[in-house]
Amino acid sequence: MSFWKIESDKKPEKVSSTKLKNEHILEKHLENWVAGCIEILEEPLLIIGRQVIIPNVKDRLDLLALDPNGNAVIIELKRGKMNDPVDMQALRYASYLSKWDYSDFENQAKSYLSTDDEFNFNEIYEKFCIQSGVDEIPDINGNQRIIIVGSEVKDKLGSVALWLYDHNIDIKVIEIDSFKEGDAILIQPRIIIPLEVNKFSDVGKAAKGDVSKPWINSGKSWHLEKRMKIKTKELFLQLDNLIQDNIPVQGPNYNQKSYISYQSGNHNWLLVRSKANSLLLQFAVKAKSMNSKKIAEKLNVEIFDAEDSLSEKLSLPSSIIIKNRNETSDRIYLRIKEDFDLNNPEFLDFLKNTIKNSSKT
Repeated sequence: MSFWKIESDKKPEKVSSTKLKNEHILEKHLENWVAGCIEILEEPLLIIGRQVIIPNVKDRLDLLALDPNGNAVIIELKRGKMNDPVDMQALRYASYLSKWDYSDFENQAKSYLSTDDEFNFNEIYEKFCIQSGVDEIPDINGNQRIIIVGSEVKDKLGSVALWLYDHNIDIKVIEIDSFKEGDAILIQPRIIIPLEVNKFSDVGKAAKGDVSKPWINSGKSWHLEKRMKIKTKELFLQLDNLIQDNIPVQGPNYNQKSYISYQSGNHNWLLVRSKANSLLLQFAVKAKSMNSKKIAEKLNVEIFDAEDSLSEKLSLPSSIIIKNRNETSDRIYLRIKEDFDLNNPEFLDFLKNTIKNSSKT
């Protein structure tokens, strides 16, 4: 791809292309650029580490970030040609990070972003998500992503990366084109995997639904296969069986992006917010009709406070809170994880009581 310089009343002048290695640009320089201006990668990311050492194995990844969906993002940078080992290296890092919990990311972020004892990772991450347009703060490390950045992708690596992407591994490959204008180096990032869909490719085609919203066209697959991990999926299917066998409601309905709904009459009785490692059950009930302390004792779950930080909430096992909505209704939030006993008869009684005390407001 050519790069042209245009000045008024002058003939367009082609800018000379170059290679980063020819300009004595090192990988640490490329790392500085990306860490200093994450917009180079053309998506919102929160950098929480550079040259991150993985405990026990002594591997070191270039940059570690989080995206607004809570995913861990491994960023590997190569000044020159990106050779075969890069993809395996990045996959190895992803496998290591899949074992990290919230506190691991919190400690890593603190060591990179601050030495202040008052450092609040929860606050920083929530602010980042809100600025990125995400209203509901996600769980941390629901999945792992890979971004590989370099000057030139070899065919073998490109083939492997494309195969991984086609098999639902979230990998992005960015090539950096470089140019020289006087003493200045100009760079142009290009995403080559996944390839951008040609904006003209669907002109004249018959409509096939909104593929940009998979929860509308294939909602069940979206929630069970894309948003939930295997054990969470098993937990939901067990919950669904319990509801179908015992509760006279309609559902499940999968056509919303972040939740699955069940209806009683003409209103939602239950919203199940699908997450990677937990399910958040939401019920609207009459004000002061149900008590969180009594429910927690019967269901053997913890109570979390509305003012608790995200880290405190996510570190709890299965937990509950009841929030007042208005004069007539409360909202029950029951977060269930692998430790939750769906076979506890008290849980079925709880579900029946939410129907009995349901609020239509």
